[in-house]
Amino acid sequence: MTSLAIEELPPVIKEDVEDYLETHPRSPAARLRPRMGMIGDTWLAFIGPEVRQGASGLGETPRDALKDFNQHFMEPLISRNGSEPAETD
Repeated sequence: MTSLAIEELPPVIKEDVEDYLETHPRSPAARLRPRMGMIGDTWLAFIGPEVRQGASGLGETPRDALKDFNQHFMEPLISRNGSEPAETD
């Protein structure tokens, strides 16, 4: 898998990703600006050196991957302390 920083994405994809991040400025994806990649037909948004639970998202489009990233960000930590996940923008 090749991963790219958001700034390195093709212009049309980058524009859509930046639009999503601007619409959700307080979300984990907007704050952390995850790397983007593809495996087959699935887009990935992730932070760190590898895709792992709580720091990645999957989707049919880059926008879907970012939404999934926001929904599952830090999920393992939240599950361990018994707290409910906070709502994201």
